[in-house]
Amino acid sequence: MDVNPQNLSLTESLVEDLSDEQLADCVGGCDIQITVNDDKVAQVPLYELPLLGKTLLKIGFLGISYDPNGSKRYISDRNVKEAVVEADVHSILQGIASLPITTWQYKDQDETIRHIGPMAQDFAATFNVGESDRTINVVDAHGVALAAIQALYQVIQKQDVQINELQTQLLELKQQIIQ
Repeated sequence: MDVNPQNLSLTESLVEDLSDEQLADCVGGCDIQITVNDDKVAQVPLYELPLLGKTLLKIGFLGISYDPNGSKRYISDRNVKEAVVEADVHSILQGIASLPITTWQYKDQDETIRHIGPMAQDFAATFNVGESDRTINVVDAHGVALAAIQALYQVIQKQDVQINELQTQLLELKQQIIQ
């Protein structure tokens, strides 16, 4: 796929700029060719960006940095965010309960390789987050998982209080019967 820096849109993700056909062709990875005046300057795999020695590679337009060991770091600094609103963690938990989770394989992968997760379209419709209904932003996936964990913790805490109250009532009833 040819990408001319002068023709790049200002979208957050190169994937959004792909047509359905191009995206299908890139499942499992494809190369982006960067050209200047018809000359190929670089060819970079879309799914893997090279690291040079111990250099920290920052890809600003993607909001991702790689440490020297290759771990991905996604920008999540409060200073780059606005319109911050508390999430309704119980609503998110209900969304997860109804979200179809399937196992599948990419069309061009070996048939022995399986994956698990929601379809991007279902995720976008359920949580109304992200730039596209064809991709799931990893920040959103992590946020949904953490919100659900918080909601489950709150449910467990509430149930623990109810269990303790019921145990106290049961003990009182047993003492009344014994007397």
